[in-house]
Amino acid sequence: MNFPSSHPDWMWLFFAISAIIGTILFILVIWNWMKVYKLSDGPLRSATKWSAFGYMFLFFGQWFACGIGAPPGNMLSSDIATQSFIHAVVSAALSIFFSIPGWACILISQRKMLKFYKKQ
Repeated sequence: MNFPSSHPDWMWLFFAISAIIGTILFILVIWNWMKVYKLSDGPLRSATKWSAFGYMFLFFGQWFACGIGAPPGNMLSSDIATQSFIHAVVSAALSIFFSIPGWACILISQRKMLKFYKKQ
């Protein structure tokens, strides 16, 4: 496999392994979320929906953050010709754009759970 020479081979391997581990962990979180969703009802079911949306947004934010150092931003590249400040800024902005609603959804989920448990 030929990788662009803008990054050392170990960096491509690091990004690939990290992406695979992150995707597997995200799938496992969603898998467990589906089990909890099936067992819950009422306000807890609503809380699980909010948490799922939060995790989804955080995953998207994490994925876009990769575009800062690796393609398309390439800010970790030692070759200045391959670095794209515009793409790095867009990737950073999209990362924040998706992270904020992610944290907000998780906060709403936790508030709903607290409200449910305080009633008991």
